[in-house]
Amino acid sequence: MKNNIIGFVVYLLATILLSPSAGVILLAMKENSDRCHYYGGKWNITDLAIGVSAISAGIACRYFLGFKIIF
Repeated sequence: MKNNIIGFVVYLLATILLSPSAGVILLAMKENSDRCHYYGGKWNITDLAIGVSAISAGIACRYFLGFKIIF
């Protein structure tokens, strides 16, 4: 449970601070690594759902709050 909360926060902050694409790339890399090493080649639907919901919440924050960083 602790790792799920930390993962949610990481994906949320990456999406808000960087971009939605960065959040999706981080999610894909992490979950593919977990799939290979921990879950015997199968996707963990719970982890994917948590990541997608964090990215969605980050996109909503960026849209409704107008939070954009220009480098």
